[in-house]
Amino acid sequence: MVGTTATDVAPTMGVKIFSAGVAACLADVITFPLDTAKVRLQ
Repeated sequence: MVGTTATDVAPTMGVKIFSAGVAACLADVITFPLDTAKVRLQ
């Protein structure tokens, strides 16, 4: 990778889909317990 920087290479479609999947899983891991606690407090 001589002569290239991170801004020279655009992410591929596979990387974008993988990143979206990781973001969705992380959001679900964070929000699911909060939603469960909210419902139990009602």
